[in-house]
Amino acid sequence: MQFVSIKNDDGWIQVDYKATWRYGYDFMLDAVQVIIDTDFQSDVQRLAVAEIAGGNNTEILTEAKLVGMDLRNCAAASKECGALTVAGISNIMECPVQIVFFNQTDRVRLFCPVAEYFEKNGERVFDNYMDSVEIKAYCRDTERRTVNRLSKK
Repeated sequence: MQFVSIKNDDGWIQVDYKATWRYGYDFMLDAVQVIIDTDFQSDVQRLAVAEIAGGNNTEILTEAKLVGMDLRNCAAASKECGALTVAGISNIMECPVQIVFFNQTDRVRLFCPVAEYFEKNGERVFDNYMDSVEIKAYCRDTERRTVNRLSKK
């Protein structure tokens, strides 16, 4: 992902990224699942969908927990939406973060409430993290599509 911009938004640092390609809802589910599985694990604090980007969020964390945080098996997450948000404590970055994916775009927005983290490590401290999320999500998406094609033969 390419770093686009950074700003302080009422105490939260907001970092905008641009994905390599425009993505759809399948990628969003894969990306959030990657974040949950490889980083947040049991430290997921928020999971929400919005019908349209900028619309009201519907919290779906309770429903996701009922299916073991498997988003593809969560009815509340399975309906395509305009934005998908995940927040929690990053074990990798060792700080709280919230990441929002916007359907049918190439934009991803990261929020972090710890300004000192950026002061100490620089404004692009999350670049490698976001690159890894994108790569793992595309790999997961490709694997799922390949398995689906092979199972139809």
